[in-house]
Amino acid sequence: MAMLRLLWRHRALIVVLVRRDLNARYRASALGYLWSMINPLLLLLVYSVVFTTIFQPRAPGIEPYPLFLFAGLLPWLYLSGALLDASVTLVDNGALLAKVMCPPEIFPLVTVLSHLVHHLLALPVLVLALVVAALEGWHPFPITIVFLPLALIPWVLTTTGLALAVSAASVHFRDLRDLLGHILNVLFFGSPIIYALEGLEPWLRSILVLNPLASLVAVYRSAAFAGPLAEPRQWLIAFALGGACCWFGIAVFGRLRESLVEAV
Repeated sequence: MAMLRLLWRHRALIVVLVRRDLNARYRASALGYLWSMINPLLLLLVYSVVFTTIFQPRAPGIEPYPLFLFAGLLPWLYLSGALLDASVTLVDNGALLAKVMCPPEIFPLVTVLSHLVHHLLALPVLVLALVVAALEGWHPFPITIVFLPLALIPWVLTTTGLALAVSAASVHFRDLRDLLGHILNVLFFGSPIIYALEGLEPWLRSILVLNPLASLVAVYRSAAFAGPLAEPRQWLIAFALGGACCWFGIAVFGRLRESLVEAV
């Protein structure tokens, strides 16, 4: 609650910094913010070509595969992109942090919010692809997509908590920034993003289902693609993971907070 009050008190600064981050990303770009929609559209087109002409996976419940993959990849790109940027945000803003009286928590949270904007701008591409798939008879349009905002909440909570922890830890342990990419690669292949758990051997499925991110992916994909919503147990795990990550991130950041300015 203390952090929420602090952030509310600095909400104007947060808006300014998010706008600065977004403008910096598209500075000197002719299409500007349109790239937030063009990039996922090009990604979907590439996947569609690759996984319909070159490689044709076979597993239950994943047709059309490009849409199945896209629905799982979008939230993952949000989490991984935010964490990678969070690992350098305090160091990159060290001069501003030292000169301006503002809480250091703002900078990782600005990173989370700016990547959330990119994610939200990519969602129309997903919806348009689902409409086209429904019109062509490839896949029924998932009415459950109305639950997508609810399914996004655990991702935001998880990303926020991990971004806080990673940003503070990276200031003191600079190797973490290089190690993070490898950790994310392991988590990516250990999560049911490019495959369905139902298509795996029982022994392998029983191992991978222990990954808490599996529930995050299942909840999001069930709303955005699969049609029937995920089981209540998976929703509970997803929200529990989000709450636990938030608590962990706040605890780690609070423990390292006083030494951040000197360390950057």
